[in-house]
Amino acid sequence: MKRKYGKAVTVKTSGQHALVRFDRGVNRNALDQDTILALTSVAHDLADALDIQTVVLTGAKDIFSAGIDLKDPKKWEEAETALLDRRNVAQRGARLCRLWEELPQITIAAIEGAAVGGSAALALACDWRVMANNGFIYLPEAKVGLNMGWGAIPRMTSLIGAARTKRAILLAERLPAATALEWGLIDAIAEPEGAVEVAQELAARSGETPAAILRMTKEAVNAHATALHKLGIYMDADQALVCRDSTEGASARAKFMGKS
Repeated sequence: MKRKYGKAVTVKTSGQHALVRFDRGVNRNALDQDTILALTSVAHDLADALDIQTVVLTGAKDIFSAGIDLKDPKKWEEAETALLDRRNVAQRGARLCRLWEELPQITIAAIEGAAVGGSAALALACDWRVMANNGFIYLPEAKVGLNMGWGAIPRMTSLIGAARTKRAILLAERLPAATALEWGLIDAIAEPEGAVEVAQELAARSGETPAAILRMTKEAVNAHATALHKLGIYMDADQALVCRDSTEGASARAKFMGKS
């Protein structure tokens, strides 16, 4: 494993454990295209790391992430770009989450502050989630004229059911840590600035299981739990392009960004 990926992603390893942190230091740690690609590279390397059995993924110290960076020019300035290339960019988020979900290691998202939009989708791709008690999950995609993509819908529906998934997305309600725990979106609550520590405690406990059995068990559970997930999201990227390029989508984003 490398220690640094791109400008914002670092990996620290200790024994069989890895701590992956993405922290841009700007824009409330929103996910720009460079960070998405860097986290994708991390996942590729982790998939081949037989010496790593547990992974904690975290964002900045005061905020997990504000979601996709709506101000990133690499995401939006595509007027003259071929459809094939635009689809490739649009598929990056779902590809990132799928790779993290399919990692053989036990993965735990440690969330401080807000986990918004795409960053919440990434956290949902991990096996477990720990959130500081002052944190929250917020899915504003529908309010900005976008679909809730990145594979979040089937993962959320599996965890909390259809009605609550629709409520979280369509009403864009902020779900504080206590509600997220009650609903089953997260697995543990920590004190502020303590999410990584609690996540690493869970990692240490799971790491006591023999490595091969740990990996076989995760693979077996995921095979049953996610068997139909891809069927429901195979057009995520195409929906994103349609919504993004629509008049309604542009109007909703302008209204939303004017308020921020």
